[in-house]
Amino acid sequence: MKKLIALIFAISVIACTEVMVNIPEFVLPNSEKTVLVEELTGVNCPNCPNGAAVLQSLIELYDHKVIGVSIHGEFLAEPVASSKYDFRSQMANDMENKLKPYFGKPAAVVNRVQQEGFEEYSVSNIDLWAGFVEKEFEKPAQLSIGIENSYNEDTRELSIVAALTANENLTGDLRITVMITESHIWDAQKFPSTIEDNYEHNHMLRAMLTPIDGSPLNTDLNANEIVNRNFSFVIPEDPDLWVPENMDVIVFVSKVDGSSEEVIQAAEEHVL
Repeated sequence: MKKLIALIFAISVIACTEVMVNIPEFVLPNSEKTVLVEELTGVNCPNCPNGAAVLQSLIELYDHKVIGVSIHGEFLAEPVASSKYDFRSQMANDMENKLKPYFGKPAAVVNRVQQEGFEEYSVSNIDLWAGFVEKEFEKPAQLSIGIENSYNEDTRELSIVAALTANENLTGDLRITVMITESHIWDAQKFPSTIEDNYEHNHMLRAMLTPIDGSPLNTDLNANEIVNRNFSFVIPEDPDLWVPENMDVIVFVSKVDGSSEEVIQAAEEHVL
């Protein structure tokens, strides 16, 4: 088992003898790559807080070079009796259907890579997510993405400039996807033996500024050449949700080749 997994998960003591285990110090990968983890979750899913904890640990371990998106589709996402909000939406349901199949929640797909040996696309075994992330950092960063956000407090309009710079010549069906997530949303969540009424929901998918399959770039990307794409979104007014201070813009580029939609680079930037 890879050393990263040993860093995240507990090591059992063999028999009754105390054994000293030397765990190598974790070193951030020397890579310009950022890895996208799309997590399927739900308020009515008692095991989903475990998935959220693993995702957050990966984000912190890799110093935010891992980006998390939590998707509340239809399955196990209906509100509980004490819920203030209903996080379900047609957009989230469409995304959940896109990321099928999965055996149960929580489940996650890493950089939209179909893992070798797995029938499911989004893998429900949370113990394996760390290894999938580690494998992605072994790949070269083919692209850099810069995000510049401008927010007008009076009109609540968010303007986004995504600057794409290829590190090598890139051709084929390249697509850009833009998402908006929101964190620090406090509401109910089901656990195995209880319901926590004041649970912190993070990285929740709140809006998409492109189709779920991405928008075609309609151009090749030449090495060291900057290609800009502009987007705008008016953040809804709500007394509790849609808080700009808690929101992030996520941009990623995927290469579509047959059934593959692998994400080759991702980036994230706070709205404010």
